[in-house]
Amino acid sequence: MADIMRLSFLENFNWFLLNFIKKLFALPVRSKPHQLKGKLEKLLPFKPQDISLYEEALTHKIQNLKDQEGNKVNNERLEFLGDAIIESVISEFLFKEMPRAKEGELSIMRSKIVNRKHLNELGQNLKITELLQKHFTSTQLGKNINGNLYEALVGAIFLDKGYGGAKKFIYKSMIDPYIDLEKLNKKIGSYKSFMIEWAQKNHIPYRFEAQEDVNKGKKNYFKVNFYLNDKKISYGRSGSKKKAEEISARRAYYTMNLEQNG
Repeated sequence: MADIMRLSFLENFNWFLLNFIKKLFALPVRSKPHQLKGKLEKLLPFKPQDISLYEEALTHKIQNLKDQEGNKVNNERLEFLGDAIIESVISEFLFKEMPRAKEGELSIMRSKIVNRKHLNELGQNLKITELLQKHFTSTQLGKNINGNLYEALVGAIFLDKGYGGAKKFIYKSMIDPYIDLEKLNKKIGSYKSFMIEWAQKNHIPYRFEAQEDVNKGKKNYFKVNFYLNDKKISYGRSGSKKKAEEISARRAYYTMNLEQNG
């Protein structure tokens, strides 16, 4: 009898120890469900129902979590979903608010609203990172963490509250406080596109001339010069050729005082 009791105790202890280790190394250190729900209620314009969706939205891939079947658990799928929902809501908003705008105009306006810089600012203003584990550094999380979390949060809201709930949140957090269509219409979304259109409109030959910058160590850099009438106006340097073109075009825009001269 004593042997049976001892065996039962050991089995129970091993089960407890195994589950404790799983929880210690597999689960994120975050607020308890009721604590997270309280924080979300302050952030969202409604009471969340399925907290597990929001936990997933706040799970960064750096945590390296997996489910019982060994599948990775993070917020990347919800980011994908949220991105699509945001574009849909903004498209509907612009369609109604700009009844005479053509497809190209609507697309340009949408790109001015739904871009990485703006989404990062929204996520930062909402302080979504405070719902993550506290010991992560900004370097670990990446420079776009705020925008990524905003998208994932919208994805979770859509699954929890449907399109109407996601739309309500996007209006409260993005459209109502930040979007001024008159100002946005004057805002330049891409300096490269602007300079190309300006040169074509004024019948001025232009070109972007790119070359690899070999004096930057191991990392590849590009230097892009912008020319008008074969005269070099500006240059841009970046690890991305596309970004270097944009920098060069922006410098040309300000060098020529086009913000004043149109």
